[in-house]
Amino acid sequence: MSGSDIAGLARRTENRGSEHVFLGDPAAALCDTTTVEPGNTYSPGVWTCGLSLWFEAEGTIVTPDRLPASEIEWGFGDEAPDAPPGAGGGPPVLRARYRVGGAQVTHELCHLGTEGAEGVDFNRVTVTAAPLTAAPRTAAKGPAALTCHIVIKDTGPAGGKLRLLRWDKATSTLHVNTTLKLVIETPNVERWHVIVDEPADASPIAILSVDLSLPSHSGAELRFRTEHGFGDRAFGTIMPQRKPFTERSVEEGFALARLGWEQALPARVFAPDPRVAQVWEISAYHILAAMEANLPRIGAVNYPIFWIRDGVSVLRALDLIGRHDLARTGCDYLAPLDFGGGFGAEADAPGQGLWALVSHARMTGDREWLHDVFPHVRRRFEWLQRMRSTPVPLHAMVENRTRQAYNSPASTLVCLPAVNGTIHGRMDWHTPDFYINCWAVAGLREAVRAGELLEVEETADWHVELATLEAALFEHLLPDYGNDRDPAVTPYPTGALTAPPYGDTLRTRFGEWYRAHRLDPEGRRHRERLWTYFEAAQIHNALRLGYRDEAWINLDGMLDDATRPWRIAAWPEGAPNGSERLPYGNDVGARGWLQPERAAAGNMPHNWTGAEMLALLRTLFVDEEGDTLILGAGVPPAWRAPGCRFGVRDMPTTLGPVSYMVTTMEDGTPHLEYSGPPNHRLVFVNM
Repeated sequence: MSGSDIAGLARRTENRGSEHVFLGDPAAALCDTTTVEPGNTYSPGVWTCGLSLWFEAEGTIVTPDRLPASEIEWGFGDEAPDAPPGAGGGPPVLRARYRVGGAQVTHELCHLGTEGAEGVDFNRVTVTAAPLTAAPRTAAKGPAALTCHIVIKDTGPAGGKLRLLRWDKATSTLHVNTTLKLVIETPNVERWHVIVDEPADASPIAILSVDLSLPSHSGAELRFRTEHGFGDRAFGTIMPQRKPFTERSVEEGFALARLGWEQALPARVFAPDPRVAQVWEISAYHILAAMEANLPRIGAVNYPIFWIRDGVSVLRALDLIGRHDLARTGCDYLAPLDFGGGFGAEADAPGQGLWALVSHARMTGDREWLHDVFPHVRRRFEWLQRMRSTPVPLHAMVENRTRQAYNSPASTLVCLPAVNGTIHGRMDWHTPDFYINCWAVAGLREAVRAGELLEVEETADWHVELATLEAALFEHLLPDYGNDRDPAVTPYPTGALTAPPYGDTLRTRFGEWYRAHRLDPEGRRHRERLWTYFEAAQIHNALRLGYRDEAWINLDGMLDDATRPWRIAAWPEGAPNGSERLPYGNDVGARGWLQPERAAAGNMPHNWTGAEMLALLRTLFVDEEGDTLILGAGVPPAWRAPGCRFGVRDMPTTLGPVSYMVTTMEDGTPHLEYSGPPNHRLVFVNM
């Protein structure tokens, strides 16, 4: 086909718009985030352009933009050769594989970023003779000659309007809108054929084409990078340009990404089931990639605010993976914010803030920092006191609301008059009082712990407040247990109603709900299709309440969702017709993004779910019971078969970091290699 034919077909091909993930750096601006669709079609920064690979072989055009999903292998995976067994394969590399005639294309993509908006995406494309076991799209005929086209257009996963495309042959660089660069590194660049097509009635498009041949015993490799630039945006020219990665080769980029990931994720897990480590690492990566200026976000780009409900789960996850530095940055930001979220002031926020701040202080052992933030602890405690006894509605202001909430009369409403000594609050435009009061109990308990650590005089009175609210919660709200939020809030994360005399009743009510809602009549998983964070949290609580077998029915399904057909753990939220609309309507007037008619969900990856999964998986391996660490209480019987190994490395706990590995011997007994706090107990039953 001619270049103009390729250009016409590319223009008629929309972005897939079904699923995507983001590559980014915690310190970077969100515009620097790279959006990637199946097959590694991507947009190098928000509202920039779409970059996709098109291959021409034997008269056939193949591109991941048009291939059926079943013919694309795609996901995170870059397991080091010396990785321990069961480590899985996690970030930082996105790898796509698909067939082109008698050839196999492997496209590897990674990202390096830093403060500001100077990220670089590194690409390595390898074309080899297709393995005989691959499912053929066309009949395999051995090594083939083919042409690779790198297509740049204004639609893509996060595409924006193109105004200028210019090819610099001397440097093998395509300049996009004067600020973004695509730099070809592959040797023999004189073989490249470039067209920059700018018809009067259509957006410009660039196609960089190279003819490849596949010798019988080797393949061909293309290497290129995209250097982000946003100088054409508001204030873009006043940013200092450090460009730390623009002179790096593609191989250096991949090496730095691998090294950076080893440092970015201190805590690791190992299991006979590789999905477990994969989901641990990918969920952690999504949380880190979505951050902006080192502050947590529920999701990249689409939730550019600190939403307390989701944000405290992300803060906890950061502490669980060993990123206390980022958790501290987030806690410092959270400390003065009693309320915060896209829907305005909500009643669960004070308890959540208390839980986040004090839990972080306890995890890090930083009593001096706790002393500094204690005024914020006391103020939130006072909010909870007022909320559970108020005879009138209470209001508070939140600045960082979504645009939909600004004109809502309820966006400042925290709670209605108290009922039976419990908070009658607003959350998510509902009044799920059991959920809200569990968070209030969690907040009061953490305030008491902070007071005891700092020897604050009024702590004794705070004990009474906690006991009174928990008794009222048990008497008046547990009987109405059943909102989807209720089994997602305790025993994790709030710990409400878990101690005598309440624990047995809670366990019974939870078990009844779980079997009726999370399992079908045949005992199979009933999947949560919209609000995946609820299912993850409910699984976690099933484990903690002793329903291990039931919990694993659902956990096995969620692990499958995260790794099949694509290994991306892009936890979704909401229905497709809500695609990418919070809070700034990213689907309105912007090229690309999820398309409501074919999207898998409304938002993805959703980091509330990712954070819940990290907390859940951590409980499989390590839990805390007073001053004792409990090891392996949540692992399934299959992991205890002879020869199996499971464990953790550098897992933070409030008692100190722990590393261990359990190996089941031939006689069924466990062999434990352990380093960590002295008080620990291995729960091991060979079943």
